[in-house]
Amino acid sequence: MSLTKPKVSILMPVYNSEKYLREAIESILNQTFTDFEFIIILDPSGDNTQALIESYPDQRIILLKNDERMGLPRSLNRGLQVARGEFVARMDADDISMPERLAQQLDFMNKHSDIGLCGTWIKYFGEKNLVLAFPTDDATIRCKLLFENNLAHPSVMIRKNILVENNLFYDPAFIEVEDYDLWRRCSAYMSFANLGEILLLYRLHPEQAGKSDFARQQKFAGRVRLEELKNLGIDATAEEFAFHEAITLYQIQVNEVFLEKIRQWFYRIRDANSKSNYYSNPVLWDILNNRWLDICRIFKINQPPL
Repeated sequence: MSLTKPKVSILMPVYNSEKYLREAIESILNQTFTDFEFIIILDPSGDNTQALIESYPDQRIILLKNDERMGLPRSLNRGLQVARGEFVARMDADDISMPERLAQQLDFMNKHSDIGLCGTWIKYFGEKNLVLAFPTDDATIRCKLLFENNLAHPSVMIRKNILVENNLFYDPAFIEVEDYDLWRRCSAYMSFANLGEILLLYRLHPEQAGKSDFARQQKFAGRVRLEELKNLGIDATAEEFAFHEAITLYQIQVNEVFLEKIRQWFYRIRDANSKSNYYSNPVLWDILNNRWLDICRIFKINQPPL
């Protein structure tokens, strides 16, 4: 290990990752920006994952071997504890970073000292080809936390000092949505951004985490949304929260009564935010109005904007 601290620490947990791992590793080692340490956290695996990692002689690779299966959040926390970089970047063992990814994110972060976390647009490949063009501004990203996560976990770069100084680590209790929960907590201490360029290729395949149990994933994502409602100023009842989740997941009934309930719920969110100023009022109203129009469009109901 070099005595000189690197600018960036890249964290990549791995577990039985042999199938796609070589592409992921080489996409990092071939970055145009080179002042980094590549911390790979290995859960005990039954394939050739460890041998593949050890076949690379690059001294920037630091292999941490877990004695037992720790899972993604705890492995990432271990990586954060040993990371020496000013910035921490994420990577997954089945994805591909574009060659300019680190250079562009670091350049952006250096030019925008107010931004604590920077993600990028991503492109799905494998089972589906689709570009996710996330919002790029802080106000929209944080407002959308009320419904969804708009920061792609394996694409992010974060200022490590903000995490450490505010004890911001991954919570293993948030199964498969540990990043969504962390961003919610980070929002009190930092501003967000996404670069409007595809800098990560996100592989979709049958084995990846998060595809096996959508209902369980949304259960824990709902806990994040419930905390956002509380921060906004709404102490939702169980019935109100279930209603918010139905709107979030577009699991709604198509009738005038239900539409009126949606309208009134959005007005309540707007009014609560007008008192708390938790989100930007105009941005929040724009997001609520767009979701309202999406619902009307999806279910082919002719309704004016809110």
